[in-house]
Amino acid sequence: MKRESMHTANSKRKPLGIILISGFYAFGAIVLLITSFINPIQVGSTIAERHGLPPTTGSWFLLVVAGLALIMAWGLYSLSRWGYVLTIVYLIYFGSVGLILSGGQFATIDFGSFIWSLLVIIYLIVKRKQFFVTRQTEIV
Repeated sequence: MKRESMHTANSKRKPLGIILISGFYAFGAIVLLITSFINPIQVGSTIAERHGLPPTTGSWFLLVVAGLALIMAWGLYSLSRWGYVLTIVYLIYFGSVGLILSGGQFATIDFGSFIWSLLVIIYLIVKRKQFFVTRQTEIV
């Protein structure tokens, strides 16, 4: 009986795409944290510009973005509702800024941010049931 309850609890596996997306955000956060010690001024200004802020925002913004990325990674990996909503909101913001900064130029990095955001939003909407399923814990 105990073996059956463990099987039903594990039968709902995380989709590979969600694992990859959350891993991407976790890896990005780690890279940002490392670069905050190596070259914080240049990387900080680049990250600030990619988020629609002036390049003089400061290197503290690296820590904010890295922290947000780690929170989103955990929220996605744990299939939490707040992780889903936070990621969608962030991607709408980041994609919009990328589209505005690209000026409609398909060949720019900023347009790539828009495409990434759009693809991830579409994927998360397709997999939304994974985040909004009612989870019941069994006491054995």
